[in-house]
Amino acid sequence: MLDKLQEDYVEVVSNLLVKKSALRWFKNIDSLVLDIDGVILDVTSSFRLAISKTTQFYFEKILKWPGKALLITPEETQLFKLVGGFNNDWELTYAVVIFYLSKSDFLSSYNLNVLRKKGRSLQEFTDEIKRCGGGLKSAEKIALSGLKDKERIKSLWNRNLIKQIFQEFYAGVDWCKKLYGFEPVYIKKKGLLNKEEVIIDKKLVKQFYPKVSIITGRTKKEAEIALERAGFLDIVSFDKILSDDGGIRKPNPKLLQELSNKMKTKVGIYIGDTPDDLEIVNNFKKLNQKEMFLSCIILQNIEEAKRFIKEGVDILARKGNDVLAEIKS
Repeated sequence: MLDKLQEDYVEVVSNLLVKKSALRWFKNIDSLVLDIDGVILDVTSSFRLAISKTTQFYFEKILKWPGKALLITPEETQLFKLVGGFNNDWELTYAVVIFYLSKSDFLSSYNLNVLRKKGRSLQEFTDEIKRCGGGLKSAEKIALSGLKDKERIKSLWNRNLIKQIFQEFYAGVDWCKKLYGFEPVYIKKKGLLNKEEVIIDKKLVKQFYPKVSIITGRTKKEAEIALERAGFLDIVSFDKILSDDGGIRKPNPKLLQELSNKMKTKVGIYIGDTPDDLEIVNNFKKLNQKEMFLSCIILQNIEEAKRFIKEGVDILARKGNDVLAEIKS
């Protein structure tokens, strides 16, 4: 899979890499914790596309800046996911918007074609965010640093409106009222959530029932509707869904502590796809709990493996199904 990338790992089967020190726990896993996005559901055409569309709409239709260059593709949102601190896709979108607002100040241009092609790139911006610890606060600090007219740029950064537009793209006319309590104002189309596809085999997940839980960057309502549409609510009870609006966020290990206690875990596995998903398990291990949790990361592409191996991931895979099938084989 990774051409002997790391001697501390064993390729158990094709596209499934397990740390040697985790092998003794691997077959004893009794509890399963899953992220939703990228693990249960493919959200490339929903949340990832909503980030792209919201950014574009905000600059073209709200600010009415000229130019047609696409400011961020759904694939480029992964740059932000990989720096950590961007489990909340609203906040990721805020970061993209403030990035381009700040570029307009530096480049003295409102043209989207200019903003996309010239000056600091998204890669350079996210690299700097990573060096500063990740997340929206770091992004805001970096973007606003050295601006000629900081207050004007901040006045154009309407996060409440950005969030509303995002919600309208994601939920659409069919789900916006139920999910967020309002009818769409700007986007009068069906929601992008309709494009989400299940990418994990429910039968493999069900083998761990009733010890199946969820930790997600979605809101509780978003998570419940997603699981309902995916047909997973019968194997995940509401009290085992910990969401972004619950007061504690990834990578706080208290989330895993709570679920571990509810499931009476001896050996658990948490499957996610971002650095925050790995960090929450690493933080849990530092608490010296009697319970063991293994971290599993589903890779978007092989090139990302080195980063997760460097940070001590227990398991790397291309698909959640590969992991679950091997545990129970």
